[in-house]
Amino acid sequence: MTLLTRSNYEDYLVLLYFGSNDDYLATCIDRAYLDFSRTLHGIGSGDGKAQEEARTALRSAIESLRNGKSTVDSQEAFDDWHKNICQTLATVFRKYGYEHFFVGQAQKWINMTLKYIFTMGEERVQGFAGLYGYCHVPIDNIILNALMEHGFPGLPCSWSRLDDYDLYLEHQKWVRQHFELLPLDVEFRLWMGECLDP
Repeated sequence: MTLLTRSNYEDYLVLLYFGSNDDYLATCIDRAYLDFSRTLHGIGSGDGKAQEEARTALRSAIESLRNGKSTVDSQEAFDDWHKNICQTLATVFRKYGYEHFFVGQAQKWINMTLKYIFTMGEERVQGFAGLYGYCHVPIDNIILNALMEHGFPGLPCSWSRLDDYDLYLEHQKWVRQHFELLPLDVEFRLWMGECLDP
């Protein structure tokens, strides 16, 4: 009979996917960066500085959402916060000469970071549980294809090149209006290959 617990096995999976850093918020941010960074093209010699400054900005913005620090207490407030951090990330990359950092890339970094925070669980990354219902669906090809089967309106370009925040938000609102589940529940279940009823 094993002495290992379900928690031990979960710790093992976290170690395999996120690495050995005990700063779980940093690992969520870094792992989410890897999820979209293949879509970055043309970053020059200043890219290390751009990435570091952008990571710092994202971490600061996410830290501001923790219990007791946040004024984000409604969907509208969260959407405003989200738009602001998307703009901040684009500004950082532009500062280092990279003009083509898109809303599509920013949303993937932000939304996957939050998804990973919830995947890690409150015991590893505390203070975010109250935000779950406000979070956006991370848009990428897998989710777009799954949502298309439910009548989701297509994008005018690839997800990573989407650069109109209002259009991005319209698509998030479509998910909120079309399904009874919370948006991240929709994303989790569709990503796992489940078929959902609207």
